[in-house]
Amino acid sequence: MSSVNETYFNAPLFDRELTEITVNIEQTPFFLNDRGHPIYLASLGAGIHLITESATNAKMTMGNPYDVPSEISTKITNWGEQTELEFEGRHFEFMPLVASKETAAAFGITLVQAGEAIQIHSNQKRLSEIHYEYGIMAGHCFAYLDGGKPDCSGKTLFPFVATDLEHHDFPHIFCATDQDQMPLVISVGRFFPNLGKIYLADLWVNPGDALYIPAKPKYSNPEFIDLHNNRNAALACWRGDSNKSTLTTHSLLDTHGYFYWYWNRRPTIHPLIYAPTSKNE
Repeated sequence: MSSVNETYFNAPLFDRELTEITVNIEQTPFFLNDRGHPIYLASLGAGIHLITESATNAKMTMGNPYDVPSEISTKITNWGEQTELEFEGRHFEFMPLVASKETAAAFGITLVQAGEAIQIHSNQKRLSEIHYEYGIMAGHCFAYLDGGKPDCSGKTLFPFVATDLEHHDFPHIFCATDQDQMPLVISVGRFFPNLGKIYLADLWVNPGDALYIPAKPKYSNPEFIDLHNNRNAALACWRGDSNKSTLTTHSLLDTHGYFYWYWNRRPTIHPLIYAPTSKNE
């Protein structure tokens, strides 16, 4: 018998694909941030500033450090490797950082600003640029547990946002192209396996900026591993001055690529940035 006072909630949007185009890297190897819009070019004309990948090294550590006593388990799946990390502590805070040339480089990432271009290097010559919409709850969805459907049904949902980071064999580009000029949030980590330590942060990407992440394959005995994830991309929608519950963005990726996924099942904290630093400051 049903109650007359039953309450129903609209199903939350986790993420969805709005449009997808194929990008042939052999024909158009240059990514241009054209005043905040992603464009792929065969060659560069006058007035376009070509940048190179930002240099990085083990001393460029940023973010909050946490001890990683061990790797609990590693599973081989159809999409890649799934590694659960043991963290020392009860919860873990991602340091909020405005995405700049320096903060991005600390995690092996290159910031591409308006008017700048960068050459894409990829063994896979056909990549996909997808126009995504991410919901405010997308960070609670664990895409690689239980192998569910694209709308997150059948996938594992946590009551909190847990550590959820990856690297992969193909390049990745994240563009802050929300139609309402909301900043894009990319969670990042730098993991030192031999030291048993990880640095965690959120990069708040100013509207109109983009992040280029080169292909990061698996190496034997690496000094550090740079990791990232965009499932918490709509974190800015939690700000008190926003009435939005979703955010739109463009991403370049290989939808059939091989992933290396690192995660921890305990709660994380993601502080908000209420006033991202101006590019002119």
